[in-house]
Amino acid sequence: MEFTVKVAEFSDLAEAAAVEAAVMPGHQYVENAWNYYWNTPGAFLCAYTEDKMVGIAHLAVLPDGTGWFEALRVHPDYQNNGCGKALYEKALELIDTKFHCTALTMYTGHTNVRSAGLAARYGLTKVYEHKEYNYTVDGPKDTHGFVHADWEAAEKDALPLAAEYGDVICQTRTWYHVNAANVKALADSGCFYKNADGDFVFVGTRFDYHKKLFVIMMGGDYRKGIDFAVNLAAAQGVPTVTCTFTAVNEKLEKALLDYGFEKGGELITKERVF
Repeated sequence: MEFTVKVAEFSDLAEAAAVEAAVMPGHQYVENAWNYYWNTPGAFLCAYTEDKMVGIAHLAVLPDGTGWFEALRVHPDYQNNGCGKALYEKALELIDTKFHCTALTMYTGHTNVRSAGLAARYGLTKVYEHKEYNYTVDGPKDTHGFVHADWEAAEKDALPLAAEYGDVICQTRTWYHVNAANVKALADSGCFYKNADGDFVFVGTRFDYHKKLFVIMMGGDYRKGIDFAVNLAAAQGVPTVTCTFTAVNEKLEKALLDYGFEKGGELITKERVF
């Protein structure tokens, strides 16, 4: 079966959302993220056969130049016919000719053999295993004096902890390498908070703001950082605080369990460096 992949127009939202609904009924990831996609670097891709949209994917370009491949969906009636391959190939073409990304990265479920196999076909290999924990917001907590801090403080505090975090941190299931470009961008977006004791926390959401608030990274007293995140979620009316992290970070996992977080999914990321 032949597929043609095009970069989407803004008006393609309804068709793209229909593809996602066919794959994941009741899910509105693409619809909720659509404006975000259009106001950040990257390209939303649509696959067609005989003028019918049957597949979608988004290639985001993260602040450090990494390509992040997400929201890959193929209508059930057209799966296993090469549509996913066509979307990957278009993403790689854009990386080569337009975005010049330093790497291409994606995530999938720990047991999603099909998704992992497709990524492997295009040279992406497993680099990290991750765990995800969730906490149901139960009211205000002590804010412990956390206030917004600038990107220079963020770089100074976060970069030395790169190894502790397995070199990557996660916001809304998007993985960022711990480097100056990504840390600065997160701080500039308002995600970095610090208190007078030197504790710090990155907390925020890439999109789907009404669903979850993400603890991205912490330093110092973890419990104070979590308290602040739960308080912020309560103030915003967000029902869940989530933390996704590399499996090597046993210190963080213990802090989450001690606080009362419950384990969610296990995930992997795969990457190809150019």
